[in-house]
Amino acid sequence: MINNKEKLVFKISYVIILLVVCSIALGWYSKILRNELKDLVRNTLKQVSNQNVLIVQKEIEGDLNALTEVAERIGALGALGELQQEEIVETLKEVSYRYPFKRMGFCGTDGIAYATDGNITDISERSYFEASLQGEKCISEPFADPLSGGDIIVFSVPVRSNSEIVGIVFATYGVDSMKEILSVSSFEGKGYTYIVRRDGSKVVDSVSPTSFQNMSNIFTSMKAADRRNTQAVRDLKRILDKDETGYVIFYNEIGKYMYATPLGINDWFLIDVVPVDFMESTSNYIIHRTYLICALLAAVFVVLAAMLYQGERKKKQQMQNLLFVDELTGGDTLAKFKSDAELRISDHSKTAAFLMMDLEGFKLINELFGYDEGNKVLRYVWEVLQKNCGADECIARSIADRFNMLLYYERKKDIEDRVLKITEEIQRYSIPKASEYILHPTFGIYYAEPGDYDVESIMNCVALAHNLARQGRDSIYKIYTDVMKERMLQKKQLSDQIEHAYKNREFVVYYQPKYDSETRMLAGAEALVRWRKPDGQMISPGLFIPLVEESGFVRKLDEYVFQEVCLAQKRWIDKGLRVVPISVNLSQRHLENPEFIDQYKAILDNSGVPIEYIQLEITESAMFEKKEEFVAIMERLHQLGFVILMDDFGTGYSSLMMLKSIPVDVMKLDKSFVDDYDDIRGEQIIRCVMRMAQDLSIAITAEGVETEEQYNFLKSIGCDTIQGYYFAKPMPEEEFEACMQQITK
Repeated sequence: MINNKEKLVFKISYVIILLVVCSIALGWYSKILRNELKDLVRNTLKQVSNQNVLIVQKEIEGDLNALTEVAERIGALGALGELQQEEIVETLKEVSYRYPFKRMGFCGTDGIAYATDGNITDISERSYFEASLQGEKCISEPFADPLSGGDIIVFSVPVRSNSEIVGIVFATYGVDSMKEILSVSSFEGKGYTYIVRRDGSKVVDSVSPTSFQNMSNIFTSMKAADRRNTQAVRDLKRILDKDETGYVIFYNEIGKYMYATPLGINDWFLIDVVPVDFMESTSNYIIHRTYLICALLAAVFVVLAAMLYQGERKKKQQMQNLLFVDELTGGDTLAKFKSDAELRISDHSKTAAFLMMDLEGFKLINELFGYDEGNKVLRYVWEVLQKNCGADECIARSIADRFNMLLYYERKKDIEDRVLKITEEIQRYSIPKASEYILHPTFGIYYAEPGDYDVESIMNCVALAHNLARQGRDSIYKIYTDVMKERMLQKKQLSDQIEHAYKNREFVVYYQPKYDSETRMLAGAEALVRWRKPDGQMISPGLFIPLVEESGFVRKLDEYVFQEVCLAQKRWIDKGLRVVPISVNLSQRHLENPEFIDQYKAILDNSGVPIEYIQLEITESAMFEKKEEFVAIMERLHQLGFVILMDDFGTGYSSLMMLKSIPVDVMKLDKSFVDDYDDIRGEQIIRCVMRMAQDLSIAITAEGVETEEQYNFLKSIGCDTIQGYYFAKPMPEEEFEACMQQITK
């Protein structure tokens, strides 16, 4: 027992740990916050710098555009001569007052410049003159004005007359005017701006008293200002060399941010400077307030932690129940099963088997007897499985009627014996008012090998075996083998080839004749689809039919067969043969979309075949789903004149009950009935079905008839037509046509 002192120590330790965790979290959060605020500072610098760049670019672009307009006006004067040059200068004087230039001028191709202030200068050696004669708009580097002193920048644009460059127009712009533009207040008057070249040399310096005074090169000034600026100089050089934007922190009495942005003019960069303290004052305020708030929250958290502790424990227990306890059975969920299985399969002292089980047709129990009865069945199954599982074994319900088990064994036969025992106990369950209804469990089994630790992969394997058990119906369980996986891959390959086979007309129609039981004459046939590859290889229907049904492609395939049969019947009628009715299978997928009726009727009408020569076969299982909708479809087909056949009668769960409510014309007795004809109970059942069908005026066709004895028995009890290998196997169109030629004679 834990005494009160130990409990107190535990609680104090818990609080201390919480405080330490909170402190660490606060430090971590502070670091993130500082980084975020640094990003905010950098983005602010970037935005302001971009605005300053736009101001400078707009000013220069406006001046260049103005000069361009003047050049176009001069170019319109025509051919140039001595007299025209004077006229040009007069024109420039008339417009110069509109622009912020010190002077304007014109220079012909000889390099002699005529300015508005009367000066005549040879500028043929200057780079902006040569560039403008090549058709470029130029801005010169600053240089001393030889006439009035002070630094100037020259703008120049080419003058074209009749598409030929005949000279340039230039204008001088005082650097002091550029300083005035850059002196626009930013960062509440704390910031200032330079323009420098890539090598750091000054283009335009700042008038701010806190800037570098008499700066000729920004790198030189930074080095001279403080020894700590060595790294900042290297970083700034790297930014300028790569023609990038970026910032450094340097010192000039105080720490300052310096943000560089390319101007897009010559190799000039705009340099914005602002004190670090100014930029980070807001950040520091936010961080200090954050510390205060976090301290208050930590105090509140410590107080609430004790109050919430018990509540959290309770919620945790509830969450575990939701995740790990099945609400219906009270047992484990699939999540709990997987968690336990991962721990237990690592025990090398035992050999384990994984099982998956469900009940065949469980959905029908809910539909026929109600969900309450279905839940009772599931709880009973759970009790049976739990009773047959040892203490170290696992069992869980995953979804609906599906259960998963992990069992241990010494011999594999032990597992198979336990499966049979579990099946026997499950089948003892009796549904009230339906005691004849028997539960049919199916199992998938996977025997774990040494080194099998991946529960998800194991579950996939056991699910594969379970699916094959459900499809096969020849055994209540299937054991996983690598062959199963190979077959699944083969099925996948076939599935991928089906669409191509359809387009390539590899699907062909075979016909299995039906014979009158009294006269032994050909009375009809069933159309069956076969897959014949170009090399003649036949793919078994047992392989591709389930695939087309699963994918929904069966609708297209059924329609293809229907159309082929209509065309074949038309050919035989045109040949003068005595044709017989041919029944075409209609899948459940078609019944989900009643629009197929109009499509089939259109196909039949286009073929010109009378409707009495085409019949439709529908499986009993398809009839059971959505009974009301199905009856409406049957009535519509009857109104059009189709004869409806119920295929595979006897394989469903309520065959006899369905006959009184489903409007079918012909009932095809399943082979399983025919095979049991020599059993006393089987014979009585067949006779009973025959009498009931006759009372309901439903014709009977027996499927799967293979022996003389079966034929004689069916004939004796009044079966109408016979279909099976006793008379004929399914055959291609040419052979079936020969059969009709015989009865035509």
